[in-house]
Amino acid sequence: MNQAELNKEELCRFICQELPSHRLQQMLESIEVAFQKSDSQLKETYKHVPLAGPGPQSHHFTVQEALLSLPKDENFEVSNQVTKPAGGHYALVCAGSMQLTTSVITMGRTPPIRDARFRRLLGLINKRLEKQHPDLFKASASPLGPSQEALHALLLPHTTKWTDSSDHSSPIGVAIAVPYSDPSAGFHLFIDVGQLWQYYSEAGDGIEDIAYPTLRDRMRRAENRDQNEGVNE
Repeated sequence: MNQAELNKEELCRFICQELPSHRLQQMLESIEVAFQKSDSQLKETYKHVPLAGPGPQSHHFTVQEALLSLPKDENFEVSNQVTKPAGGHYALVCAGSMQLTTSVITMGRTPPIRDARFRRLLGLINKRLEKQHPDLFKASASPLGPSQEALHALLLPHTTKWTDSSDHSSPIGVAIAVPYSDPSAGFHLFIDVGQLWQYYSEAGDGIEDIAYPTLRDRMRRAENRDQNEGVNE
């Protein structure tokens, strides 16, 4: 197993360790219901206005509202965050030593990316995220990636382009991603959320806990190595 594969395996296990499977299931079900609710409201409200305008914003905020309605416990809580500069809101999920935010990504009919080598597409996704969560991409914001206190992950439901013939009542897919400390540089992990279930199954077999400081340091070394390789190319 090479270093990249090891890092992916560790990240998946860590996410499963910090986020219980029933909580992930709740989040996915909430997102599904939010898509249906937003789609229904859009169709009832806009008969002539193209949905490419209000559609993405409606889906985004309906998803945030759904996540903010999830019940909390001592290891899981969702809080409402305001973007900086002010003007937007997003739900911040705190689960153990992990923080998650969610953004709805508009895609074409090409499936979400599965390989980190597609850096150009990663850059496009980051630009979309920056519009919705501008404070997360500023130096003064809470750190992303391997920060001191918590791992930051993204839960990314995908929808088709906003045309009259497209179905927006359900995500075409949901990805989970872990960005670099500099989000514009790429991701440590970008996979379909369905791939996590195998790791939840393994967790029942007594896999050794992964300490976040150890994982954080390995991620930072991976970032430095990647940056050095980029300079030498």
